[in-house]
Amino acid sequence: MIVTQNQLSEDDKKKIIAKLAEKKIVVSCPMCSNKNFTIADGYFVNVLQMNPQGGLLLGGPSIPTIAIICMQCGFISQHALGILGLLQQPEGGSK
Repeated sequence: MIVTQNQLSEDDKKKIIAKLAEKKIVVSCPMCSNKNFTIADGYFVNVLQMNPQGGLLLGGPSIPTIAIICMQCGFISQHALGILGLLQQPEGGSK
């Protein structure tokens, strides 16, 4: 999935919703029990750090995610794109 605009397209959001439904994700906020969520208009990239006291290391391993946000309290739930099957594999690469 390649995004060239500043926000996710409606088609991308539909794909994300379909993948979450396929995985049987129950969308209910663990903080306030609200059932109304929105999808963040971009991706998160969580950078993995081997030493939390060694400063921020960029360019290392990361976990790209999509976030859904509770419309009542703002709780953010992140879901790994790879597990959802939303990452393109490099040519010749394997899962």
